[in-house]
Amino acid sequence: MARVAIAISIVLVITSPAVAQNLLVNPGFDDPDQLDGWTCTTNDGGIAVWSPEDHQGSTGSGSMEHEVSATIDDRWVRCWQCVPVRQYWPYVGSAWYYWPNDPDVSQDGKTVVTLSFFSDANCTVSLSSGGGHNAFPVLDTWVQTVTSEFVAPAGANSAGFYVFTWQYTANQPVRARLDDLDFSARVLFWDDFESGGTGAWSATNP
Repeated sequence: MARVAIAISIVLVITSPAVAQNLLVNPGFDDPDQLDGWTCTTNDGGIAVWSPEDHQGSTGSGSMEHEVSATIDDRWVRCWQCVPVRQYWPYVGSAWYYWPNDPDVSQDGKTVVTLSFFSDANCTVSLSSGGGHNAFPVLDTWVQTVTSEFVAPAGANSAGFYVFTWQYTANQPVRARLDDLDFSARVLFWDDFESGGTGAWSATNP
């Protein structure tokens, strides 16, 4: 009796969006967009402006510059975006930051990247704080800070990605630049089995 060999192959088809696609709008602060897409606030004495100084030295691009000059301790300026996410998926945030060794600032502070998850699409109904990462000044050098991997909880539909520059001490102003920010899902591909989708896979029986 003849043996019949049946070969089944699974072929991964590349689909968009790509693996580890950056979900942020305008993460590199290109001119003329500058700070478009970002919402910036402060709890006292902070400002966020566009700077032509770019992490990669690119012309026509720049960075986000934070400055905090407050008369009380523990003040900050924060910029953030709300982006769509999927429950149970792991996410990571990162940023490149630069603290200039300028004579008019003390640089007694830190850069902070944090994530929070929400049940609605507009980042208003909080589910949990994914946590974040504190990064401390390294003067006149671009340095990347990366959060731990955080899994979006059940019911998550959006996430807030936040970058802070923090002034520790009253009357000790700080200044920092941020560039090439990233907030991405850490998954093999986007059409995952957990969501009930199989569109990124094909099965053939030669």
